[in-house]
Amino acid sequence: MRLLSPPAPNPFSTTGAVPPPTPILLGHSLESDLKALKICHPLCIDTALIYHHPRGRPLKPGLAWLTKKWCGREIQTRGEGGHDPEEDARACLDLLKKKMENGPGFGEFKIDHESIFERMARSKGKMGSNGVKSAVVDHGNPSVMHGAKATTAIGCKSDEEVVDGVLNAVPSHHFTFGRLMALANTLGCEWIMVFLLSFSITEYLPAIGVTPKASADQPLPVSTLSVDSIPPPPSAEHLVSVTTELNAHLKRIHASLPPRTALIIFTGHSDPRRMSILNARKIAFENGLKSGKTPELLREMGLAWSSAEGRALEESVELARRGLMFIGIKQ
Repeated sequence: MRLLSPPAPNPFSTTGAVPPPTPILLGHSLESDLKALKICHPLCIDTALIYHHPRGRPLKPGLAWLTKKWCGREIQTRGEGGHDPEEDARACLDLLKKKMENGPGFGEFKIDHESIFERMARSKGKMGSNGVKSAVVDHGNPSVMHGAKATTAIGCKSDEEVVDGVLNAVPSHHFTFGRLMALANTLGCEWIMVFLLSFSITEYLPAIGVTPKASADQPLPVSTLSVDSIPPPPSAEHLVSVTTELNAHLKRIHASLPPRTALIIFTGHSDPRRMSILNARKIAFENGLKSGKTPELLREMGLAWSSAEGRALEESVELARRGLMFIGIKQ
């Protein structure tokens, strides 16, 4: 308590000096230590909070992992003998210095996220001394998006160009990623058809979602917050035409693959539009309450929110999470 308490001011001072500051307590997962000591402290810096776990919150990174990752040295190597608290304290201090030198974003999990293409490029062994060569074939300009770390990035304007790009990339690359968007565009939502091709790579690449999210800073117009605003589905004839074309694309790709090639086809999430609209209604209702509006006034504005809509939102979230995946190996 003497160390954590601010020094007592000089009662005889006549200069009006600023009182001494309260010491700052630095540590890792400090809540455990403070509970054990049965004390609280107003100024704490916790390295388990200012640094992120690579899988994001609410997970907390371990001190030994952080020190190895960001300071380049190993601690807590005494095995059953436990670890030295002074060594831990110095590690926390070094991590704080790193954070102050590199800015508040240093060590956050989004920055500490390694692209699968970076990981494959570092792979050695059977694929050769230069690592696994990868290619991304996608609509737009993938070289400035998810394909920035790939060996080759090929931009396309249509699904036909994507198929041609994939077939041209497969012979010279160990791993090829492509995305077909015609079905998503026909359905009028961000439902994504993705396929992956690989000779011997088993890493899983998640679907790249582009579903717009509701924002409290940019509220959606009231007219768009109704599930009735979702456009009707396309006609059965049009949908059959698009799926037939998609099937032809996939057949062409499969037929052109060399033997012993792994083919992975997956859809991203299901149609998220109902979920997005309900979530936007919920945010608008909560923001209205925070701004001082009454539930009755919000109801008149068309922004009411009920328990039934809450259950509907939960159901739509579960439906949006559903997707399909096919995994096979060309014989």
